[in-house]
Amino acid sequence: MLLGFAGLVYGLFRHALYDQTDRTLRAALTQAREDRELAEGSSGLAHWFHEIEEHQNLVAVAYDHRGKLLGRTADMPSESMPAAPAAETDRFQDMAVPGLGRQRTVEGAIRLGSRTATLLLMTPLAEVDHELARLRAVLLTAVLIMLLLGAAVAYGLARKALSPVQALHRSTEKITANCLDRRISIPNPGDELGRLAQTLNAMIARLEHSFAEIRRFTADASHELRTPLTAIRTEAEVALGRPLNPADCQQLLGSILEECDRLTRLTDQLLTLAREDTAPRSHSHEVVNLPALLKDVADTMRPLAESKGLELRVAENGHMKVSADALRLRQVFINVLDNAIKYTPEGRVDISYAWRERAAVITIADTGVGITPEHLPRVFDRFYRVDKARSREQGGTGLGLSIAQSIVSAHGGTIELISTPGRGTTCTITLPDNPGP
Repeated sequence: MLLGFAGLVYGLFRHALYDQTDRTLRAALTQAREDRELAEGSSGLAHWFHEIEEHQNLVAVAYDHRGKLLGRTADMPSESMPAAPAAETDRFQDMAVPGLGRQRTVEGAIRLGSRTATLLLMTPLAEVDHELARLRAVLLTAVLIMLLLGAAVAYGLARKALSPVQALHRSTEKITANCLDRRISIPNPGDELGRLAQTLNAMIARLEHSFAEIRRFTADASHELRTPLTAIRTEAEVALGRPLNPADCQQLLGSILEECDRLTRLTDQLLTLAREDTAPRSHSHEVVNLPALLKDVADTMRPLAESKGLELRVAENGHMKVSADALRLRQVFINVLDNAIKYTPEGRVDISYAWRERAAVITIADTGVGITPEHLPRVFDRFYRVDKARSREQGGTGLGLSIAQSIVSAHGGTIELISTPGRGTTCTITLPDNPGP
């Protein structure tokens, strides 16, 4: 932009200087054409040359139509005579004349009596060239100064603009897996960097939550795995510590087998959760007859319910089909029914289903002990148990509802619990009509 502006200024100034010079030459040529003495003949040509040289400082040369020299001003050396022009119209040009230097010239025809002559007028360009040289030096100096000043200002602005980025970089480098509680300072939340810092803080918060969940899950899994392993080790040490009769040996082996079953069940649930976390939507979907699946699950869980004196009922509500993974869906219903039966000392467990807003809604309601409000938001957390002592006695691991939620979410549905302490719990599972894999 600076070079373009300098070029524009130089071009306009040069045009103005040349235009002024050309006006002087044109005025002299017009004067020659209007001079009466010249119009009457070539006798007044010498006088006119003297006047033009004396008053206007111009050099003039006249030629006839054959190119023969008719006259010239006294300042025009004979060795500097240019060739005879042959211009039919007025023509301006720059010319290097020996002994005179660069000249601005105009060629034009004039009348000398009955003859036509060609008049060549010249004025030196030394002053014009000197002024243009000075202007070039001034513009070059100004451009260099402005470039240096602009570079300095641009550097300062760039440093000021990038300093928040450097601060952001230093802040993020200090945040590691061991100090995810730190956050990036946001000096100006309204600009782009402020919004970027807010996004990074939100991401760090999610990472902190995920790391906390991983640590808690690892600690809970280790604890849950250690409990049956400790029991197995204790039983084995008792068996090896003293002689046993067949009855005691059978009792110890049965206890070890129970702990192995518990360990196997816990390991299977952990593997199921790992698969759901890795590829939650990779299951193959098929058309599932929902009433038949619920009836089959109820028949499977009925012996467990009857052993506690509970009534397990399935409400018939016509045909209903959904697109789902039948095996995974069966696991959801078994996990929910298992919880309902475990925490219902007496009464019944009811299963119902219906269509609601293009979705299948399955409800499993019990008349059990219920869940207090402070525990209800966390029942889907992994290894979370409302009554840990009772859960251990009944073989619970705190993973059943977590697995059910993962599977239902993978199907694009929802699972919710509504509970009243002392009156029971209602679990509502919603499955969309066409969730897609």
